[in-house]
Amino acid sequence: KACFFTLPKGGSAAMSQLVTAARPGGPADLCWLSGGWSSGRRRPLGAAEPGLALLEPSITRSFSSACSCEGRVWETNGWGGGSAAVGATCAVVAVHALMRNTGRGAPRRRSCRHAVAAAAAAVETEVAQLQHTVRAWLAEAKLHENLGADIKARFGALPQQSESVIAETIGRIELAAQECIAPSAWVQPFGSTVNGFSQMSSDLDVTVHIENEELFYYMSYLHWHAQDRRFTESRRRDSEGGFQSADRPKVQPKVEQVGARDAQASAVQQLASFLPEQGFRVVRSFPHARRPLITLQDRTGECTECDVTIGNRLPLFNSELLKSYSKVDDRLRPLVLLVKDWAKLRGVCGANEGNLSSYAWTIVTIYFAQLADGVPSLQALAKEKRSVVDNDYWGLEREFEASFLTAEDFLASEHAVRRESGLSLAELTYGFFRFFSREYRWGKEVASIRLPERWEADAWFRLCGKNHPEPGIHIEDPIEKRDLNIVLRRDRLAQLKVEFQRAISKLESGCSLDELLSGVGVRG
Repeated sequence: KACFFTLPKGGSAAMSQLVTAARPGGPADLCWLSGGWSSGRRRPLGAAEPGLALLEPSITRSFSSACSCEGRVWETNGWGGGSAAVGATCAVVAVHALMRNTGRGAPRRRSCRHAVAAAAAAVETEVAQLQHTVRAWLAEAKLHENLGADIKARFGALPQQSESVIAETIGRIELAAQECIAPSAWVQPFGSTVNGFSQMSSDLDVTVHIENEELFYYMSYLHWHAQDRRFTESRRRDSEGGFQSADRPKVQPKVEQVGARDAQASAVQQLASFLPEQGFRVVRSFPHARRPLITLQDRTGECTECDVTIGNRLPLFNSELLKSYSKVDDRLRPLVLLVKDWAKLRGVCGANEGNLSSYAWTIVTIYFAQLADGVPSLQALAKEKRSVVDNDYWGLEREFEASFLTAEDFLASEHAVRRESGLSLAELTYGFFRFFSREYRWGKEVASIRLPERWEADAWFRLCGKNHPEPGIHIEDPIEKRDLNIVLRRDRLAQLKVEFQRAISKLESGCSLDELLSGVGVRG
């Protein structure tokens, strides 16, 4: 299938539509577009050249190497009206993409099938070689004799926030939501607090669920009520002063249904007004953000900080997936907690500071364990198809594949019986820092727990993240399939590489766990 778009020259507003069409589930038939100005009638311009694109030279080069094109280029009328209208022309190329080393898309020609099969075999060989290579790395290093025991003692049985504390906090948020948004509102937790990779100090993430029809109904009324109150107050002042205010609406406002984004923004603003009555202090409120959000500090309960969103369904599936990973291998939780603690202490964790998020660090840690010690891809083992409809990172509604094998089903399957766990916690820790300091292909390799095959970021994937002049890190969100590096600033990328080098140098010199986690890194 081919997807066609119209994009004015220099316009980036439709880029999210391009990404949405190109990457929903890895379709074989994709599209590419480029901009130009014209006011001509629609007409075919001829056959497309392989890899044709005028969006950005670096993307064009990557696209040309990853795809072969079959299609025709069309010139189309732009949009606009009146004397200010300028025709916007888009050259749209319907392409048949052959994604290399990704497992996405089924090539339709015999030679293509052979090429993909050969690439897949090469990937399997490479992953197997990495597993053997870890042993060779360990022979070169002199790890501290108590490193593994110290990791297990500190992170192996680290308590998580109790379910009763989470339930009590959620109950107060739910009460406020039912009072100020809709009577049927209910609240559900997600994130590290429920995915198995948290500790007592972890922040709580929750989302408020409300049926769209009910949300639009109540928020439309609130929107009208605010306008009507402003109109009435202005009219009162006019009657008292004997003149008409310039900012007063000419006609008394009527009830009109608000859109989805306005409804969510109004809901967040309502919560910010009512939650202090439930013992919370509003730290930050972002009603008009990409995903409307309010950050709270709990003044009466045991949760330190809490982030509240509206109708945020995707993270619920991510949390379920990671919770299954925390159960399939008892070494994963202490390893992830160690890496996240190290990243926070060294100042390279925290999306609000331009670093990788805690969630991204969880993904890269599991990814390494998959490569080095055979931790399975639960999504690759999925038996039943499951999907969820939600807005993507750019605010466009689409369907996401959310299928994976649960931990319970995996542990009862033949996959768990055949799997052998060889590396200790100390060896996995050393291997993690060695891999990302010396072996990881910066700027190319994608850390993907969905497809842990060391595949390279193609042009489409690069559109979903942030690109710097220096080779960066690519981390795939396993459900949304976007690049989690989108929050990473250039200066924090440089510091990230410095911290990896520092960590591996200390480990190879035989440092203890305390020495590895000591000190404070350079912060943004």
